[in-house]
Amino acid sequence: MGIITKIILTGLGWTVGGPIGGLLGYILGNILSSNGPAQEFINAQGSHRGPYRNTGTQADVNVALMVLIAAVMKADGQVKKSELTFVKRFLLQNYGEENGKQMLKVLQQLVQQDIPIDQVCMQIKVNTDYNTRYHMVDFLFGISGVDGEFHQAELNMLRLIAQHLGISQSDYISIHERHVGRGYSGYSRQSGYSGTSGKDPYKVLGITKDATDDEVKRAYRKMAMKYHPDRVAGMGEEMQRNAAEQMKEINEAYEHIKRLRPGIK
Repeated sequence: MGIITKIILTGLGWTVGGPIGGLLGYILGNILSSNGPAQEFINAQGSHRGPYRNTGTQADVNVALMVLIAAVMKADGQVKKSELTFVKRFLLQNYGEENGKQMLKVLQQLVQQDIPIDQVCMQIKVNTDYNTRYHMVDFLFGISGVDGEFHQAELNMLRLIAQHLGISQSDYISIHERHVGRGYSGYSRQSGYSGTSGKDPYKVLGITKDATDDEVKRAYRKMAMKYHPDRVAGMGEEMQRNAAEQMKEINEAYEHIKRLRPGIK
């Protein structure tokens, strides 16, 4: 069995089936051959057309995330060097030096494929909990903005992914505001904060300015729970680092609101 096949197959459960398995099987066929282990992988995924199996591990999350990363990276028609560097670090940390380099080859093949994002997201949705999906979207925003800029095509893809993964509107607004900082745009027909500079602390907490003091405190506690170290402990160093950075943003937003509202203790 080839080294890339071994790396991908190790520890996988639900990603062997469905659209993710189909993408990986096709790529393995391109990288290796049309026979042997690669063909076995393709045959295996063909027998799991859904409902998908909820037998996942962190390896499944990593592979699924890599497919989403490819969809975001290719959305604007170009793969930026800064994005590749960021993703390479993610792969090296999750797979080690040698294996990470092999997985980068898979990613380079993925960005050349047509990715059925609605089907991929549905497969992820039925096999992961909400907290995992939430942090996947948060992490994808971090990749998209690694160079300090957000291309509209990538933002559109991120919004689509969030919708298909079942991320709530308030959570999406919060993630968008923390990363993009240009005000909320899209996700529904309702217009949101339309500022052009700075970040709206209320949007960072996923609430509006007319929220009561109690609602502000509840929103902060809810966000703090999402980013508690225990909730991201098994998600890899890059996702943990992203979570720590986002928690800092959330704390700063809450402190700012507290200064505006002396009644919040």
